[in-house]
Amino acid sequence: MGRKIFIFTIALLCLSAAAVAHPLGNFSVNQYSRLEISTSQIKIRQVLDMAEIPTFQELSLIDADKNGVSSEDELKAYIENITPVYIANLRLSVNGEPSKLSAVSSSATLNDGVGGLKTLMLVWDLTADLKTESGRVAFENLNHKDRLGWNEIVVTQTSAKVFDSTAYGSGVTDELKAYPDESLSAPLAERSAQFSFGATAAEGAVALVNRDGHIATVVQRDRFAELISIGEITPGVVLFSLLLAFGLGAVHAMSPGHGKTVVGAYLVGTRGTAKHAAFLGLTVTITHTLGVFALGLITLFASSYVVPERLMPFLSFVSGLLVFYIGVTLFKNRLFSALGWSTTAHGHHHHHHEHDAHGHEHSHDGFSQTHDGHTHSHLPPEAITWKSLLALGISGGLLPCPSALVLMLSAISLGRVGYGLILTVVFSLGLAATLTAVGLAFLYFGKALGSSGLSNSRIVKSLPAFSAFVIACIGAVMCYNSIA
Repeated sequence: MGRKIFIFTIALLCLSAAAVAHPLGNFSVNQYSRLEISTSQIKIRQVLDMAEIPTFQELSLIDADKNGVSSEDELKAYIENITPVYIANLRLSVNGEPSKLSAVSSSATLNDGVGGLKTLMLVWDLTADLKTESGRVAFENLNHKDRLGWNEIVVTQTSAKVFDSTAYGSGVTDELKAYPDESLSAPLAERSAQFSFGATAAEGAVALVNRDGHIATVVQRDRFAELISIGEITPGVVLFSLLLAFGLGAVHAMSPGHGKTVVGAYLVGTRGTAKHAAFLGLTVTITHTLGVFALGLITLFASSYVVPERLMPFLSFVSGLLVFYIGVTLFKNRLFSALGWSTTAHGHHHHHHEHDAHGHEHSHDGFSQTHDGHTHSHLPPEAITWKSLLALGISGGLLPCPSALVLMLSAISLGRVGYGLILTVVFSLGLAATLTAVGLAFLYFGKALGSSGLSNSRIVKSLPAFSAFVIACIGAVMCYNSIA
């Protein structure tokens, strides 16, 4: 006992001689609560950040074998022991009825503090089932209510709307990772919150707002990234997850910035085939997938040299530059053809008629040829090359998908690398299938126009050049956004 008092006294002297390590002071116990409401359950993210002095006190409970070292097993046993007590001091009720909270996951981490001491970070993910689709929620945190520190509560909404809330929809500290300097003299003291929820807000209700006064947006769940964190992996779960990954990949392909517009604009009116459309969709997908793997490796092994979030704008700029170059080149070629400034493969000049030795009439207008009353289309006259398809596919898929990146990193941290790779590949196959379908749709749409009676209209004739102009504009916007 005397030895512990001596060590504690020495620690206090070291702390008084050194700069304060923890932003809220070496005695603080800080807590963060995030309540996420949906139509079926309430999720609570609970974070407890202990400064040096309270951590020093807890180490006697953590170090079970008293060897002076807190092992991973000891930290795990410690948080398992205190979790029931901690949850019991979190009061959650819906429409006045208490709701039972269950721990889905928990973690304990020791970090370096001042004077050779440690700080302790505890994190829980909790859930409570909802038996109603609307109502009033009350939450209160009674843990460490007599200790000094920062206490923050955030409420977010997913499939259910939140209104008339006493808590805000945005946080301040990024789950106690960064404290604002201007608020340290008067730390937040948010220990309770009440709010209403439902499919729609009641008439006259006040919408959930962020701390800056703006209305809080609905948080979209990342369904694909969540596939890696399922509980037990059984054959049925794997099959369902693979089908869901394929479907999410298909839906992901239809979101902004995934090459479908470029693919369609390039193929419209060309003399391409289904093989060309499949090759273009597959190239976009392979590039997209390899980008995920590459950025994941950089995040894991080279983040001290290359910051991933700074690399993303660079990749976006390169991708946009490639798309812009391809668009400008196509626009020039297709515009010249539309204006009749080039010749067709048959060696005739545009916009004139001539008769051969047998008296048959041939006519050429730059997009179609008539031989004895039979017309076939050239929209546009240039043929598709595999080189141009490869360049366009790479540019369209160069920017990796953040959801796939999160899934791969989660797979590594959970020891499910193989499963993560399979999910990513199947997700990419869904992406490829959708891009190929989009390419085929535009391809056959262009051919249908070329064989219809509308093929000689100015609008149809200008369509290939206009689609190339769209590609160039997309590339320019991508470059501008990456720089901005």
